[in-house]
Amino acid sequence: MEQNKWMWLSGVLIVGLIIGYSLKGTTAVAPSAQDNQPSPVSQTTDKPSEGFTLHIDAEKHFPADVKKIAHHYCKQVKSGMTECQLYDSDDKDAKLAGVEVVVSTDTWKGFNKAEQKYWHYHKDEIPKVNAKLPDLSEEEAAKVAESLTETYGKIYLLWDPAKTDQPVGQPSLNIID
Repeated sequence: MEQNKWMWLSGVLIVGLIIGYSLKGTTAVAPSAQDNQPSPVSQTTDKPSEGFTLHIDAEKHFPADVKKIAHHYCKQVKSGMTECQLYDSDDKDAKLAGVEVVVSTDTWKGFNKAEQKYWHYHKDEIPKVNAKLPDLSEEEAAKVAESLTETYGKIYLLWDPAKTDQPVGQPSLNIID
């Protein structure tokens, strides 16, 4: 009887450990205070989702409210392009609302006329959208703004967060005049 009791308790302990171990990796998205191990979500590796560190705030990106700020988080990618993720705020749980692709003037000139009409010239656009680089000093921001003046951007809106807080509606290209 005593031996059966210990076998039963050992079995329960082993099953509990297996269940606890398997749940630990799938339910938590933040480091555990007990084990100090980063979660799989927070580990840094070389992935395409990393490196969007240039923060640019700009108006006139959301048609329902031209004063609503589009928070761009940008990085350079292959072929000299820059890609920006557009969010409805700069809060940690902000919603992705669009993407802007940025190319050089030479790349833009290689597009046919039909394609060129979907792009905006940053030299004209930057002053119109009240662009700010909140994470940089004034001097650094001026250098970045200058480097962007001879580029073109194309904005893909997934939805308009100035119209609704839900990701509904037809995705669109936003052409800034």
